Amino acid sequence: MSPRKVSTTLIAVVVLLSLACAALGVYALRQSDDIYSAPVESKNTQVINAVQREEQVVLLSLGIQGLAEKSSAGEVMGVRVPWTDRTQFVQYSYKAKLGIEGKDVRVTETGEHAYTVEVPQFIFIGHTDEEFKTAVEDNGVLSWTTQPLDAASTVSDVLSADKKREDINDNRELLQDQARSFYEGIIRGVDPEAHVTLEFH
Repeated sequence: MSPRKVSTTLIAVVVLLSLACAALGVYALRQSDDIYSAPVESKNTQVINAVQREEQVVLLSLGIQGLAEKSSAGEVMGVRVPWTDRTQFVQYSYKAKLGIEGKDVRVTETGEHAYTVEVPQFIFIGHTDEEFKTAVEDNGVLSWTTQPLDAASTVSDVLSADKKREDINDNRELLQDQARSFYEGIIRGVDPEAHVTLEFH
């Protein structure tokens, strides 16, 4: 083969290779989304995933103690009969757990590094270490005519729904502080620059 033919063949091969490379480049660019991708998870999604919890969140554990008084007396036609009175004092203590339903918490991204956390109503989650004992009984001379007082009913009164609401209302400010500290800590653990606003219901 003459040098001229070799040169022509070489040029043809180079041209064909160049065209093939160009075609592959165009194809790769068009298919780049399918071939290569780098999904980015936003801070907002990370924050929401961190905050959303299915279980109840205990924000406060209180040691509660007190003295409950209950009394009764015999009556005749609506008139109290002297010396028939019974009075019972029950000393009690327990630990109350207050908090919220984690699944009802809502987080909204309101701007760059800005989040609003909607906190549901505070609830009485439970109590532990209950201790009740009759401290004093004061009975009149004729108290045998009056029905004895039931200590169990006094215990029920102490752990009633009204008493639970009272525990929440008495500690609402502290519960809000604990919720603020809890959720700000979680969110800033994901987004250190976060500005967090809490809304309480």
